[in-house]
Amino acid sequence: MTDRVPAPENPDSHISVARLLDCAVEGSDGPIGKVDPVSEEVAPDHIVVDTGGTLLSKKVLLPLWVVSHVDDAARTVHVPHTKDHVRDAPRFDRDLRVTDPGYRARIDAHYTGQSGS
Repeated sequence: MTDRVPAPENPDSHISVARLLDCAVEGSDGPIGKVDPVSEEVAPDHIVVDTGGTLLSKKVLLPLWVVSHVDDAARTVHVPHTKDHVRDAPRFDRDLRVTDPGYRARIDAHYTGQSGS
């Protein structure tokens, strides 16, 4: 089954984060990483992507509205951004997501191309 995820202006769009855990994340130019289990902490509107690697591993927050579709058979989440763009997102910070009200706004701005990212 493949789901299409509507744009952010559709508040009724929702994908179960639990369904995405450990799925591969594929960008417009190839593999980006994997949906991290810590995503359950930031649900329901974002997931955490571990960009992989041992020395350069980085976890980033990804808004669900960025997801273009989910391929359940391949266990893959597709996003219309390049690997570098996703990896250049601000690092996921467990503390900031709770204490800084602008943190998610900066994340969202990164993916919409607004200034301040």
